[in-house]
Amino acid sequence: MKTFLSTFLILFPTLLFSQIDTTFYFGVNGKTCNYETAVIQKKVKRGFFKKITVITSKSDNDGWHFLFSEKITVLSDTIFKIKIRGDEFSGRIIRHYEKLDNGKWKFTDWLKERIKRTGFSTSKIPLIFDGQITDFYKNGRIKSVSQYKNNELISNKNWLPTGEKDADNIFYSVDSVPLFKPGTKVLNQHIVQAFKKAGISGDNVNGKIVVGFVVRTNGTISGVRVVKGFAESVDAVAINAFETLKGKWKPAMLNGQIVNYLQLFPINFIYDRYDFDYLQLKGSTLYWEIN
Repeated sequence: MKTFLSTFLILFPTLLFSQIDTTFYFGVNGKTCNYETAVIQKKVKRGFFKKITVITSKSDNDGWHFLFSEKITVLSDTIFKIKIRGDEFSGRIIRHYEKLDNGKWKFTDWLKERIKRTGFSTSKIPLIFDGQITDFYKNGRIKSVSQYKNNELISNKNWLPTGEKDADNIFYSVDSVPLFKPGTKVLNQHIVQAFKKAGISGDNVNGKIVVGFVVRTNGTISGVRVVKGFAESVDAVAINAFETLKGKWKPAMLNGQIVNYLQLFPINFIYDRYDFDYLQLKGSTLYWEIN
């Protein structure tokens, strides 16, 4: 009896805190793949007490960079509580699952009292989209209706928050990202000058906003919006800066075809005792650091 008790006491802490880790890899446009061709990885850490953590990272020339995390509490086999932290969205959602006869799961993400997203997946953790996925804005209007096959985006229809039609077939991961034809120096100067003209700098603002817009197949941009902001006055300047930007873009390419692409631009306001401004390209995203 003493031997059993001693063994249990030794093993119990190990069982209590041990985790089983699994990593899933995804290539361009979400297709499942191996490590060698991956641009997105999801590390799933399954702990005890019905706690699971999923860390999503993106690859570039400097290695893997954090995108967002999901801390999952399993309330039941069909209800998960998920705390999400990332640039595009941070908050808590409740995800409901319904097992279908074809082996798939129908899932619905609830943000407080409204539906944020619903669709079909071949797994619960992580979600492997397969079929129709519908996303909604905060005001309840439909944001997009997309079709996936084995997590690869096939097509989508999109709308603006006002309900107006946006471009169809907007992609978020491509083989080659858009390039501003006049050059990054012109782009940088225009953005920096817009903030300086508004009296905004790292001296009086500290933080980050994320601006998004669609680079269309004809080289123009549309749908400029702040994906994540911290002050209406700063957000408005950022939107105006891109809406008044003159010059066309070289469109994105996917599988040898020109496609519409959602470009994200995080803008960091950082105080520094040196007076300089610079732009840095990290993967497919441009970062402005305004000092």
